[in-house]
Amino acid sequence: MRYYENLFIVNPNIEQEKFTQLIQTVKAEIERLDGNILNLEDWGKRRLAYPIQKHRYGSYVLAQFETENIELVKELESWLRLNQGILAFMTVALDEKPRPKTTQPTDQPVDETNV
Repeated sequence: MRYYENLFIVNPNIEQEKFTQLIQTVKAEIERLDGNILNLEDWGKRRLAYPIQKHRYGSYVLAQFETENIELVKELESWLRLNQGILAFMTVALDEKPRPKTTQPTDQPVDETNV
């Protein structure tokens, strides 16, 4: 099994409803290409390091997935290139399976003795 991580930047002017629909479409496309989504995180709107298509901000989304299909990355990237709502993307192969994201409850004190 091969593990990948894809970070894509969505047009910041897109409506919230269309943004969620776009994320679901990307998820469906990965699954259509025989991939299995492990983690899907919305990092929110952030300032870009440099303008992309005259945009200074973008909404970042991280998708981690696994697949046996070695053609998935090539087909996914060409599909992302054609999607007008996505400004930029990058896919990286991972050495090991990514761990599921967990959040710590905020009401528990943090032990700072080991920091």
